[in-house]
Amino acid sequence: MKSWFRVKKGEEKGYRIIMHPDLIKDCELSVNMKVTVRFGLQTCDVKIIPSKKINIGKMIMTRDVIEALMLPLIPAYEIVYKDDEIQIGPIIGIVAARTTGKLDEKVQKLGRYVRKYHKVNGAIIAFSNEGIDFDKRLMFGYLYDPIEKKWIKGIYPFPTAIFKRASLKKELHQQFERIIGNRIFNSSTFTKWEMYSWFKQASGLNAYLPVTRIFKHVHDVENMLERFGGAYIKPIKGMQGKGVAKIEQKKDGLLVQHIAEDSKNDYFFQDLYEAEEFLKDNFGEEKFILQQPLHLQFQESIIDFRVIMIKDRNGEWKNFGIMGRNGVKGHIVSNRHRGGKVEQAARTLEKMFPDKKKEYLKEMEQLAIMAAKTIENCGFLFGKLGIDIGIDREGRMWLIEINHRNPNDYVATFAGDKSLVNKIRHENMRYAKTLAGF
Repeated sequence: MKSWFRVKKGEEKGYRIIMHPDLIKDCELSVNMKVTVRFGLQTCDVKIIPSKKINIGKMIMTRDVIEALMLPLIPAYEIVYKDDEIQIGPIIGIVAARTTGKLDEKVQKLGRYVRKYHKVNGAIIAFSNEGIDFDKRLMFGYLYDPIEKKWIKGIYPFPTAIFKRASLKKELHQQFERIIGNRIFNSSTFTKWEMYSWFKQASGLNAYLPVTRIFKHVHDVENMLERFGGAYIKPIKGMQGKGVAKIEQKKDGLLVQHIAEDSKNDYFFQDLYEAEEFLKDNFGEEKFILQQPLHLQFQESIIDFRVIMIKDRNGEWKNFGIMGRNGVKGHIVSNRHRGGKVEQAARTLEKMFPDKKKEYLKEMEQLAIMAAKTIENCGFLFGKLGIDIGIDREGRMWLIEINHRNPNDYVATFAGDKSLVNKIRHENMRYAKTLAGF
């Protein structure tokens, strides 16, 4: 059976679809039968008319059918017959921006998602948080034209699967979910503290977690200093190392290293009493966590690892690569945004633990898969995650963080693998296609 076809508009009225007899047979339909045809959320009843004059790669629909289905004629479509319906699609929505003003700019950066359009097909619609009409189930956006290879501005029907490249307001997410079901990824956000609380309950992950507490009072810092001689202070909702601080007990006082918006500042206090006002001013209101310091330094640099976890078209988590992240010497984080360098994890481990390289790579993959599955068991739907893992000087592995708000696909490019970005984004679209029912 031909994997895709194009729809042409017939001039006659009524509710009829004209198809090649071989296509009718492949779809297990009968000549002149009446059947329901579905395009996303829209349906209508039609009569199937055979014609050998029409190419097997085409389907002629009457004007009435096209209008009832709100079906754009630009895409190449696939067809399945299930649940007593002819289903045409897929229809995939990409949340590309928060506003329509930004959408004009952001849509031009989606080329990698449609580079292998012929393996996805269907209506791919980029949209924003604005211009959505839930009553009419229509939205303003851009439809990808695979022939001209450009995006066409217009009003389009709702998708049946949504891929969040940008954030989607909570109320919009909930309304979409009520209409299309659990077919929105990356679905929601969670905090570092929520992640720790969930993973603490998972027997397989508990051993990999550093001790973590909510920063409520300076006494919490005191307890961490007594137990570990220091602590990391991290924003509960932080990203890219912003707002992170390290407090460390020295012989003659306390050293606090704090990453502000664009710089790292060092502060020295004689004792915790002297540091109290600084800590309250910068880390109050229970918006920060305290975390056990991990000794991840190698040759004076913080080193950790990013496991790129992508869900394939079958909905299975796959390891798409593990990268080693080498922080700037003397810095308290490894993030590339803070000057760190990225390389293939095998090279990093060759320097750190050459005899255990293969063993650690396997364990990191297993840990990442376990973490991804645990998060989804908490009621989330994701298609890609960045799992951050550390190995301390004694060789113990730690689960540091899960980056779930659109983790950076380009991390592999910085390590020399320029093709991986395309592979990741293509697999995201294949997974979206599966969610859409194709």
